[in-house]
Amino acid sequence: MIDLLKSRLLAIAVFAMGLIQTAAAVPTTIIDNYVGSDSNGYGDVIGSTDNFQISGMDVALSGSMLSVSIFTNFAGKGDDGLFTSLTAGAGIGYGDLFLGSSWTPFGSSPYDADGNSNGTHWTYGFALDNRWWNGTDASGGSGTLYQLNGATNADNALLSEEFLTGGVFRNGQEVAVDTNGQTAVGSGSWSVIDGTSINFTLDLSATDLLNGNEIALHWGFTCANDVIEGAFSVPEPGMLVLLASGLLGIGLRYRPSQAG
Repeated sequence: MIDLLKSRLLAIAVFAMGLIQTAAAVPTTIIDNYVGSDSNGYGDVIGSTDNFQISGMDVALSGSMLSVSIFTNFAGKGDDGLFTSLTAGAGIGYGDLFLGSSWTPFGSSPYDADGNSNGTHWTYGFALDNRWWNGTDASGGSGTLYQLNGATNADNALLSEEFLTGGVFRNGQEVAVDTNGQTAVGSGSWSVIDGTSINFTLDLSATDLLNGNEIALHWGFTCANDVIEGAFSVPEPGMLVLLASGLLGIGLRYRPSQAG
């Protein structure tokens, strides 16, 4: 009878831990309601929506592993050489992913006055190994997660205007990590599904991003002709542990009756 009780308690514990993992891994969808500042007032998407439209991103956290999928028409076009004459021959590339512990955009939705100088201070950045990668390498893309040590975003990031030599684009936006003076705190991977999404997987265990209530995110192409920002609510481990403990408590109180 004791062995039966132990088996039932073990089953409840496994169920409770599974519940914690499932709750932590449920993705949050962030719709692209962010415009971002530019000097000419061109609106959400500058240029062709077939090239630059971002519709949203899914964010999920499982343990310390962060998964981000950004849905954009630009997926698969980082190697197409778009506007090579305006980009010193490289073309428009995929931007790096910026993260922070709190999303504090300037102004109100759609945040069309928000830029690097007045918006969220990004404290981490995932720098891609090759932002013009075509997505066909079976090993996938890789990159480095940096803690950003500068006092301002301009100290930590390369802005969109540093990638363009002319043309019409959204300036003043953080699009790549300036790795000089930053501290590498981990690595990650990224992949591309042509015409669908850019996907990132990062281990945040060496950061302080898991200690707060939310994780803020920022991403755009090197021209920033569309940019997405938003925040993901970090699951509260304390509440999940309490839930699991409650289930275990039910198991502990249960005593199968004995015949006789």
